[in-house]
Amino acid sequence: METKITPVEVTNNLSFGEAFDKLKANDAYTEMRLPSWQPDVSIKIQRPDENSKMTAPYLYVESRFGRVPWKETNIELFAENWVVIINESEVIING
Repeated sequence: METKITPVEVTNNLSFGEAFDKLKANDAYTEMRLPSWQPDVSIKIQRPDENSKMTAPYLYVESRFGRVPWKETNIELFAENWVVIINESEVIING
């Protein structure tokens, strides 16, 4: 079984605040990024559940190297070209 992620909506040229609001308002398959980043790098939100060690939501960066908490820079916070990608997931059963 695998999960296929398909972009269904892309919004460009947002401030950090606008992008962050869209990220908070959508589900786990939503991500935000800056166009100058490598294509596989994006910021996502983690919302803890009853099995989590964390008790509050937090942002993390996901890339081909894995997932780590995101520590923003002033350049990123003041950027006006954030991109938000709202994805749709589909579970594919192999076999």
